[in-house]
Amino acid sequence: MKTIFKISTIILVITALTSCDKFLSLNPPHKMVLDNAVTTYDGAVSILNGMYASTTNITGSLYVSLSAQAGIARANSTTYYPMSYNSTYSALSGFWQGLFGSINAANAAIIGIGDLPDSKFPSLENKQTMLGEARTFRAWNYAHLLWCFSHFWADDEYGVLWREELADFNNIFADRISVKESYEKIIADLDAGIASLPDYTTSKRLSKQMAQVIKAKLLLNRGWTGDYQEALGIVNDVLSTAPTTFKMDPDMQNMFKDSWDSQEVLFARYMEDGSGRAYSEGTYSQTIIQAGDQWSTANQDNPSSLKSFYPEFDNWINADPRYDATMGWARAISSTGILYFCPTKLAREGRPSTEHMNDKFATYYFRFPELYLLQAELRARTNASIASCIEPINTMRSKRTNPVLPALAAPASREEMMELIFKEYCLELYMENGSEWFAALRFQKNSQPILYLLKPDVTPVDPNLYCWPIPSTETSTNNFIKSNPGYDN
Repeated sequence: MKTIFKISTIILVITALTSCDKFLSLNPPHKMVLDNAVTTYDGAVSILNGMYASTTNITGSLYVSLSAQAGIARANSTTYYPMSYNSTYSALSGFWQGLFGSINAANAAIIGIGDLPDSKFPSLENKQTMLGEARTFRAWNYAHLLWCFSHFWADDEYGVLWREELADFNNIFADRISVKESYEKIIADLDAGIASLPDYTTSKRLSKQMAQVIKAKLLLNRGWTGDYQEALGIVNDVLSTAPTTFKMDPDMQNMFKDSWDSQEVLFARYMEDGSGRAYSEGTYSQTIIQAGDQWSTANQDNPSSLKSFYPEFDNWINADPRYDATMGWARAISSTGILYFCPTKLAREGRPSTEHMNDKFATYYFRFPELYLLQAELRARTNASIASCIEPINTMRSKRTNPVLPALAAPASREEMMELIFKEYCLELYMENGSEWFAALRFQKNSQPILYLLKPDVTPVDPNLYCWPIPSTETSTNNFIKSNPGYDN
């Protein structure tokens, strides 16, 4: 089955997935074979554009799973909250195969564009920009494989399964590289993007700034000697040099209404009109909707968010001004269109009929406020004063006028300061891009990961379980790959 999947992925990758005017069409207008897919500049543009269609592989489902794992979201919580996943869990196989499908698409673009003679391009700079875009896309997917399926926190042998060629029968058997080498290869791809990509203009494509923030987050989550200082330098550079078109929207509800068209969104999963967006983003609509509180005449004026969240975070969000801007009623798919009280920032109005099938159901990979959160944490980790660490948080809060977010007083201790920064990650970004899960591991309270503040009923977790098992669909076929310690394969 896994081999069949990989061969089918090759067929998809070598298909020209787009036309110039609808660059993310999910219905390929024509097909090409690999030998002639990139023989012209138009072919290079086509294969690069088509690469973005595989962002369907990094969906809200992955991030809601990580949020449940952190003890925030009840959606997708049965397996992830208790961290009881094993190698045969089908959702993990789907994440794994989807990420490698996107990597295959990136590799096809890198190979096709790289092999096309320089004379076919308007300029050598144009060719390097296209290669940088494809390499950044590959790095983005590998970063997720590293964070979710590898020991991203350790200097050991459990890194990623790295591929730079198209998958075929001859190369499906391979072992993983070390964590250190994984970082080196991913960062090398990102550095190519940082050097060649243009500044941000739209969330629908990668930019120099997105390559920079991926690198900063890799360094932050790794936390080796010098990483925090380097990551802080990157974040400071983005904040000081990014184009003015990349900025926070004063109105938070309006920002989520605009979705991928908001200037606050640096990179998002985008699908073109007519693609059945609601069904393609099931976790950000149906799953999180039905995890909420079902409407009744008794609760219509006083709904509860507790059914969407676990108690600790529910207490935080209920007391936060962002509550009304991010929560509301949305309809599930049913003949009666039942309403549920849930995170409408992601579920939008729900999907009861065809009129909502092409609403802007987006996955938000990165929004501007996270820059301030990163700056605050990285200042703290490089021993800046408490006042200096809180300043970015208050700058972020000051840029909202709907809702109004009052400035936070400087905490009395560094421990209180770190907990405050952690709460801001959760309240601003919950269920969006997995940030709360990794923050729950990085931040400490009472000399243990703050994860246990959110999940007081869990016993101390073996750090091996901080990443998911290598799916059995891979280990049963690829005899060379090392399994993750602590699991059943």
